[in-house]
Amino acid sequence: MKTTSIILSILLLSSCYTYKAFDPEEYALEMSKGNNQTANSNERSRSRADIVELRRERKSPNENAISSSLSESKEELAALKAKKQENKEEKVVIDPSTIKISDVIKPDQFYKVDAQGKEYTIEAKQWKADTLYAVVKGTEKELKFHKNDISSFKIRKFSKGKSDALTVAAYAMGGAAVLFLLK
Repeated sequence: MKTTSIILSILLLSSCYTYKAFDPEEYALEMSKGNNQTANSNERSRSRADIVELRRERKSPNENAISSSLSESKEELAALKAKKQENKEEKVVIDPSTIKISDVIKPDQFYKVDAQGKEYTIEAKQWKADTLYAVVKGTEKELKFHKNDISSFKIRKFSKGKSDALTVAAYAMGGAAVLFLLK
């Protein structure tokens, strides 16, 4: 019974979030993927509008509607394939050395910051010029960090693996409890 309560308390107190050290190259890659996705969606909406416009222009009243739509769709598919190949070649590349700390640390998110030899778990509140105003997690103590004082920081991220492990453990404990109660 004692070990069950210890395991249960560990499961309840553990979090699915982990702190991951900031990697500028990984961040640049994520940013470039985000830029490509928005650029691709804009291109798709433009290409759809172009297709509709081309269909309207090409239709003549004398042509058979079925044969014209088949030929148009083949031409449009070829044009779309060409545009997709161009988009793949035009990937946005972000240089990791140009990333600013104020762009990475965003308000109302949690971070572990190493400043002046101490590590703080903070919730970022706002940036004023080069100073980060933050609240230490678990207290109401507000701290100010100049961007040059922050030597390293870790970003809080959701860990799917940890979440899955906690879910499996919770189901296993629930099943064991049901079996225990049935006997």
